[in-house]
Formats: sequence, structure tokens, C-alpha cells
Amino acid sequence: MPQFISAVSGKGGAGKTTAVILIAGEYALQGKRVLLIDADGRKNLQEWWKRCEAKDNLPDNIALKTAARQTTVQQLLENEASGFDVVLMDSPGQDTVLRDTIIAGSDIVLTPIQPNQDEIKAAGQAAADTADMSDKVGRDIPHANVVTRITMPAKLLEAYRLIRPFVQNLQEGGYHSYLLKTELMERNCYREIRNGYGTVQMLDLTESVRKARAEVMSLVREIDAFLESRKELLTNG
Repeated sequence: MPQFISAVSGKGGAGKTTAVILIAGEYALQGKRVLLIDADGRKNLQEWWKRCEAKDNLPDNIALKTAARQTTVQQLLENEASGFDVVLMDSPGQDTVLRDTIIAGSDIVLTPIQPNQDEIKAAGQAAADTADMSDKVGRDIPHANVVTRITMPAKLLEAYRLIRPFVQNLQEGGYHSYLLKTELMERNCYREIRNGYGTVQMLDLTESVRKARAEVMSLVREIDAFLESRKELLTNG
């Protein structure tokens, strides 16, 4: 049974696509078969894939499917997902039936969040949407926030300091929303892969890439540990 992970945010430029690519690359390096579903109308994943193909940099162990309709996502999840170990879905930014279908099919919903008010607001909406779908399908779907595109000056911003208490307030309000410990720094190599250079795991191992690799490995370990703990909780009641 594959792991189903989605990236959801109503804020454009939040870093959904980059996060999906980074996570997919790490799972692929582990030898896992990864299916990417690009359901975002901006088709950023598809554009990245085409650029990689043009540069002969398509990553091993990763396949890409696009899905502009709810029925297409359902068919992929029901008919093709079983052939993979991990399914990563890049959701549309708008609150649509398509996005609801993606959330409903997720084991965990990830929302990239940057230190500004619009990002924080979008994370709150994603938590609420995830909770609504949990109620509709009768299954707890956890929501996890991933702090992204962090610079040292950004850590001095008031908005950065508000992220943790904001997520705590979500939890106190009854939402199963969490803040992952791993933060993704603003890195040139993350921008570089979007230009068709595959995944960060495929780049030459410079010091910068080494730091990025460690960061992504930490994020994936945290996601795996979170999913495993949830599985044990459900099994043991």
C-alpha cells in the first residue's frame, strides 16, 4: 500500500511544487517507486518534467501524471497508485472539488509556509479544509506545516515568530495541524532543479548541495516517522 502525500496551499508561490520535487527525489534515491500527480492548473510539475526531459535529466524511479479533473485523480488513485510506493500530489491552489478529492485521498497533507501573514492565513485555511474533509470521509487526515524558503534575516521577522503559536492555536481549536521541525532554507540549488536539472539528489555534491541534501533527508525522515506513529496509533487504538 503506497503512502499518499499531498501539498496544499491557496497561496501562489508558497513552495508546493519545490517541496514535492525535493521529497520525491529523496524517496526515489531510497529505491522507492514514486508517482507524482500534477493537479495544479499552473502545471509547474509538468513544466519541470519537460525541462528535465529536454536536458536528459529525468530522474529514475519517478513517474509523472497530470490530472485536471476530479475523475482523473480518482482513476489514478484507484487504478495506478498501487504500482508505486509513494504518491505525491501537487494540488490546485483554489478551493475546488479536485482539491477536496486530493485531500480525501491523502495520508498526510503538507502545507509549505513562509514567514508572512498571507502564508500563515493560507496555512490556516488548508488546516480547515483538511479538517472538513476528515469529517466528510470519516477518517482523520493530519495536516503538517513545513516552514520553507527561510533566510537568516527572515528569522528576525515577527511573522516567523508567529508561526509556532499560530499552529498551537490551530491545535487548541481542534484541528489536527502540526508544525514539522525541519525547515527548508532558501537555497540556489532548489531553484536550479526547477530549471530542468532533475532532483537535488542528482546534483554534484558541492557543500551547498550537501547541506540541502541533509535538510531534505531530515524532512523525509520526519514525515515517515509521523506517518508511522499515526499508523501505530490507529492500530493500537
